[in-house]
Amino acid sequence: MRRIACGLLLAVAIFMLAATAAYSQNYVVMPGQSLKTQHFIIYHPGPLGGLARSMAGIAETAFVATCRQMGVKPFGQNMVFVCDSDRDFTQFGPSVGRSWAAGFAVPSQRKIVLRSPSLAKTDREQFIKTLRHEISHLVLHHAVGDNVRLLPRWFDEGMAMLNAGQWEWLHSWALFRMVIFSKPIPFSALREKFPSGASDARLAYAESYNFCVFLRTTLKRRGFEALIAGIRAGVPLKTQLERLFRMPFQRIQEVWYEKVKHKYGVYPVLTSAGVFWFLVALLAVLAYLRKRRSTKERLAEMEAEDEFIDHVLDREYH
Repeated sequence: MRRIACGLLLAVAIFMLAATAAYSQNYVVMPGQSLKTQHFIIYHPGPLGGLARSMAGIAETAFVATCRQMGVKPFGQNMVFVCDSDRDFTQFGPSVGRSWAAGFAVPSQRKIVLRSPSLAKTDREQFIKTLRHEISHLVLHHAVGDNVRLLPRWFDEGMAMLNAGQWEWLHSWALFRMVIFSKPIPFSALREKFPSGASDARLAYAESYNFCVFLRTTLKRRGFEALIAGIRAGVPLKTQLERLFRMPFQRIQEVWYEKVKHKYGVYPVLTSAGVFWFLVALLAVLAYLRKRRSTKERLAEMEAEDEFIDHVLDREYH
């Protein structure tokens, strides 16, 4: 009898575990509310309604501007899911490599998944930058059509950072260290993936952003639209750039690197306006401290003189 009871308990336990696993695998987020705009449906938990409303106009503006940049017409509907739990976030796709991410895009499904500011432990400004970043991925992948495989990782990420305005002083520091102490990571090494180490990954993002700025500035609007159109037609990005610049890709990288050295080398940094005013402020502080020390010394001398005079007068009167 005891064996039968134990067997039944074991069977129930196995059934419960299987049911829990099946529920976990088939778990589907149930957003509290949704907000519809011209090109987006924003799904969000009820308490985040204010955040969703602030996202709506920003998302539309960023979307239309990015479509214009890529030379495509705005398209929709696109879905944005704002998640307030890790379970909701990870159920939208493989969690490998995304455990640290504030958001990701699934362009083939026209879907963006974001951690809420509280879940990502960030502020609204960074949250909005992440939204713009993922919108860029969405639009670029749409713009090149079936030839997404021709998009190098460095170009996809560099354009997303550029459109999101995600340049920080740490990226400038990464380029400065690269110019002074090392050398650029070849873009051929950044075609499929970025380095895993924090320092190398930051340099990879900094290079990608800066090189995309260089391309946009050099090619201008029509040249950049032609670049995207060429990829959409099945021409590799490298081949497109060599045609537009009329030089080998290696030479294009060298021209870019010369500009980076000119901006982030020791001499440009030391002679920049920011450093100049920092040195001016530092000299002013040092001058003030020296003046203050001199004043204190003079006051001490005057006090000593007063004490000496008082001592002499006391002797004369006594």
